[in-house]
Amino acid sequence: MLSRCEVEEITRTPIRVRQLAFFTQNRIPHYVNEYNRVIVLRKAVGAPERPDAPRPVWRSNKEV
Repeated sequence: MLSRCEVEEITRTPIRVRQLAFFTQNRIPHYVNEYNRVIVLRKAVGAPERPDAPRPVWRSNKEV
């Protein structure tokens, strides 16, 4: 999923209505979430996959 900044960079506008128009006009699959944010998958626009940051090892705070 693209970040808000990446969506703004691709569409060249921070205005959500214009972002929707861009994706609709270019037939890029997208959807709008419950917060009215445009959601676009990386695969849909050919963006490279971001490697996930290594997750820290979980340790209990409880002293045994």
